[in-house]
Amino acid sequence: MTELRDVRMYQAKGRPTTTLDEGRILAAMEDVHLLARLGLDTLEGAMRFSGGVIVRDAGPRKTYRVETPEGVIFVKIHRDVPLKRRLNVTARGSSSPAHIEWDAISMMRKTGFDVPDPVAFGEEINLLGCPRRSFIITREVVGRQLDHLLELGFPNPHGLSEREARNQVLRDVAGMVHRFHSTGFYHKDLYLCHLIVTEDERWGRPFFIDLERVDRDFPPRRRWLVKDLGALHYSAPANVTRADRLRFLLMYMSKTRVDAHTKRCVRDIVSKAHKIASHAPKFG
Repeated sequence: MTELRDVRMYQAKGRPTTTLDEGRILAAMEDVHLLARLGLDTLEGAMRFSGGVIVRDAGPRKTYRVETPEGVIFVKIHRDVPLKRRLNVTARGSSSPAHIEWDAISMMRKTGFDVPDPVAFGEEINLLGCPRRSFIITREVVGRQLDHLLELGFPNPHGLSEREARNQVLRDVAGMVHRFHSTGFYHKDLYLCHLIVTEDERWGRPFFIDLERVDRDFPPRRRWLVKDLGALHYSAPANVTRADRLRFLLMYMSKTRVDAHTKRCVRDIVSKAHKIASHAPKFG
């Protein structure tokens, strides 16, 4: 039997920040020199940026993977947002996409979740409505997507029985998602490809990524919890059996047997997964 994790090993280190470009950019102090070297220490420089490799192209939003002597970073640039959003003056609606993602990373770090290290974010100064242009930079999480990892079989570095190895992974992920939801968070795009598994003394250590749509309510609306669970169900590879999926849900709900409430949740989750399949989500 493997030992329990030492929580102190997993506490995120603080990243003191400073402002750049007359307040348009908030950056980790230790990365200011890197931003200057890449021309990303001003908003206009970020908007002109075209270095690295484009790994996601969604029209006005592009994400670049950039190799540096200090590791890989991802630069996500929003060069425009829809007019309707620019005119939105509600609290969240008036924030730029980069600002929303930066805040989600900050909140999740403080709550103890594993997320990419934030490097910087910047946005136009806008007195009313959502800024039209913004960007966010994060460090790469080195690991494998959980869906790709599970396609090869459940990780079992300590020679457990197949059932024990499956249960260990299911229990860890179910517990993480339960804590995520119970602390008010919901992801809205919680596909297994958005959980990156890094090396760990147990079987692996999943990190949440792609946090632009993460939000938080107390309590979160049930529809968003079902959406997250439906996305996990939809994106699980075929070798995650129906029994695995049911055990995962029971672990997530802290139940030991299937009752009427569990059956209703299963129906809702499967229904949501079918709806997701019908519009072919674009991951990344």
